[in-house]
Amino acid sequence: MKTILSVKHLTKEIKGKLIVQDISFDVAAGEIIGLLGANGAGKTTTMKMMVGLSKVSAGDVHIAGYSIKTNFSKALPNVGAVIEAPAFYPYLSGYENLRQYQRLHRNASKDWLLEVAGLVGIEYALKQRVGTYSMGMKQRLGIAQALLRKPKLLVLDEPMNALDPAGVRETRNYLNRIAADLGVAIVISSHQLSEIEQMARRVIIIQHGRLVTEQQIGNGINDDTFCITLHIDNIERSREVMANLYRHEKNTLEYKHMDKLSNGLYSITIAIDEGQVPKLIRTLCDADVNVHRVFPAHTSLEDKFLEWTTVQGGGELS
Repeated sequence: MKTILSVKHLTKEIKGKLIVQDISFDVAAGEIIGLLGANGAGKTTTMKMMVGLSKVSAGDVHIAGYSIKTNFSKALPNVGAVIEAPAFYPYLSGYENLRQYQRLHRNASKDWLLEVAGLVGIEYALKQRVGTYSMGMKQRLGIAQALLRKPKLLVLDEPMNALDPAGVRETRNYLNRIAADLGVAIVISSHQLSEIEQMARRVIIIQHGRLVTEQQIGNGINDDTFCITLHIDNIERSREVMANLYRHEKNTLEYKHMDKLSNGLYSITIAIDEGQVPKLIRTLCDADVNVHRVFPAHTSLEDKFLEWTTVQGGGELS
């Protein structure tokens, strides 16, 4: 696939302080990637530099082959962006806001306006004044506006903000359609990691202004660790059994998560060598711990995010 976005050694310095340091990554046509990090990690600053809203201190960004530093006028028409809260004229309708944007950019295609409005599910509200829109409706209108120029790259900062569960699902579906049907490269910053996990092929993790890791996540997190979840009834006894097993089987068993279920059982997730699972089940049963269920556990993006950022010095997603 053709590379649409190429970020090379991107750096931002403000008053002698490095806010973003030496970040590099590429995004191909039709690819969705997640740009993740704790508050203050440098995500929004990186996005602003990518679309020309903030001056680059060092490094460069190429959009559709054009440098934003040396060929900004040719790079800019290839990108659509919603950075932070989208702004509109509240006294105009959604349709009038989009038409005004088209006129400013010398694009008068009403058919395309209606098509993108339908694509993001806002066509029903085009006649309403934007001042009556919910935050979620404004987010959709913002994405529709960003698509009006038929960009090759779409950059979205927290597009799921203020959306109810149905709105989140609809947003995920239409962003997937935009990438698949139109071949648009999409970079998304979001705190809703479960949604990123369902959309993105890759994630870029930023911590303290630096790129911590870049990971493929297409069909789940790449992780060689085998995990299982067990539903058991005697948590204290199971802890003793597992602690004893761990002493004899070094580095083969590790607690990941524990919850108390509504039926009185406990759900525990552990990382374990796959070959040790039968022995663990036998040992628990021999110790009068009833194992009601056992099944493979999926390592979530949230789990891996916390692991990646903790290794690099902490930081919470909030």
